[in-house]
Amino acid sequence: MDSLHFNLPTEVFAGAGCVRAQAKEWCLGQRALLVTGKQSATASGALDDVRAVLDLFRIPYTQFDGITENPSEDQVYAGAELAQQNNCDFVVAIGGGSPLDAAKSIAWVVASKIARKDFYSKPLPEDAVLPVVAVPLTCGTGSEVTPYSIITNHAAKTKVNLSSPKFFPRVALLDPHYLESLPKQVLCDTTLDALSHAIESVYAPKSNALSEALSMEAIRTLMPELLRMAHGTFVNLSRLQYAAMLAGMAIAQTGTGLVHAMGYPLTYHCHIPHGRANGILLAGYLNFMTHGCSALTKRILEASELENPEALQALVDMLLERLDCDREAPSEEELVRFTHEPLRLEMVRKYRTMPSPEEVMDIYRTGF
Repeated sequence: MDSLHFNLPTEVFAGAGCVRAQAKEWCLGQRALLVTGKQSATASGALDDVRAVLDLFRIPYTQFDGITENPSEDQVYAGAELAQQNNCDFVVAIGGGSPLDAAKSIAWVVASKIARKDFYSKPLPEDAVLPVVAVPLTCGTGSEVTPYSIITNHAAKTKVNLSSPKFFPRVALLDPHYLESLPKQVLCDTTLDALSHAIESVYAPKSNALSEALSMEAIRTLMPELLRMAHGTFVNLSRLQYAAMLAGMAIAQTGTGLVHAMGYPLTYHCHIPHGRANGILLAGYLNFMTHGCSALTKRILEASELENPEALQALVDMLLERLDCDREAPSEEELVRFTHEPLRLEMVRKYRTMPSPEEVMDIYRTGF
């Protein structure tokens, strides 16, 4: 095996009832900040489970439920202020990628006293971060096993990836029953997000034998479930959650690339949910990457049991139509503008194959 580096300090517990069953493993301090959205933590039952454990161990907690989709700097600092006021010394994030990502930044801002003017600076190796416990309620982000915190920068009109090895959650608790309350559209969007993580990781310059193995297992696990979803039949939520975690483990080593960079303007300007935006772009991306990485594309298609990228586009089209997921095409003027935004990002400039604006446009047009 070639030399490689693999860092995954997160302890993972999976299975029904794991929040209560592993209570002693995740109570990491004297006072907790619970970071959630407005509804999903309650609807899933996860919030009740977390509160029951904290009450059992007589650990005071404060809930911050101000996280929305695509969290902003303002939300991070509102949560940090609440944590500081209540002397919280660990953070429990309950939700999809937005609460999990925001919780990591909150934990960093509180522990290292990060001023707003320095927020979008790269976290330093010596920075402190409060312990984070992650309870994912979707099957896409993989944030429970990554060192990334994706925050929307409204001044720059894009998303910014703040990352540090210290951002890895200490503990991840994966209970598939929490996914039962997800709307079908959200289930579809987040599953497509996981698929994009797995595929982008394979092509990443930092990809190695171990990260690729995780990605391929994620793809092999996700595709049958996506087909079932597209045909309106039973979907195994435990398998989706497992695959999303694997894909998260892969991108924790490699990062993402062109699909995420191209998806950011679709989400910011056109309000297309993050995972759906990525899914729309995947087939065109596979076509583009085939030119310079045909062997990798072949392995991805074999794992997917698809003949070509066009078959993936057909599956995505079928999914979005069956689940009534909006996919309004941006205007031509918007697409022209969007072709330049991704090419400015470091995550693309360092990528294996640098696209031209014309090639970026071709990927957008394939999806729409």
